[in-house]
Amino acid sequence: MSTKILHIILTAAAWLIFAGCLIRFLAAYGSLPDEIGIHFGGKGDFDVIDKKIYGFYPFVISLITLVICGLVSAVVGKASVGKNITERGEALSRSAVGLYTDILQLALVFSLAGLWSDAVIKQQPLNTAIPVSIILIVFVLLFALIIFLIAVKIVCRVNK
Repeated sequence: MSTKILHIILTAAAWLIFAGCLIRFLAAYGSLPDEIGIHFGGKGDFDVIDKKIYGFYPFVISLITLVICGLVSAVVGKASVGKNITERGEALSRSAVGLYTDILQLALVFSLAGLWSDAVIKQQPLNTAIPVSIILIVFVLLFALIIFLIAVKIVCRVNK
């Protein structure tokens, strides 16, 4: 599967999750009380209770995430990696950064628009171990990607 097709699939999945969760939240919005729990602490209890309009907060952050990840993908697709790297190495580096960006956006939108909004709709605090685990996995992938890109850069300099 080409990286462009994978990018389209992952980006579409993130936008579909966002749209589906937003529709679900809008459908439940009328039945929510005037004041709802919108944020939960480390113990799993709501620590912020406010007007229900603040229930859109996860969607605002998700939308910002989707826009930023889209901009990063566009910039990475056009940016030059460096002078001392082969064309194949440059394409590989772009693919790796693009794939990481797509996975990051999918994980964040799933955590924010999916899990967080679900907790707000149900008015049941979220078990914070799940989103923290997802975010940790994404950052471990980022660390692996950075190591990979550094290794590619070093190999290219050695082979020069």
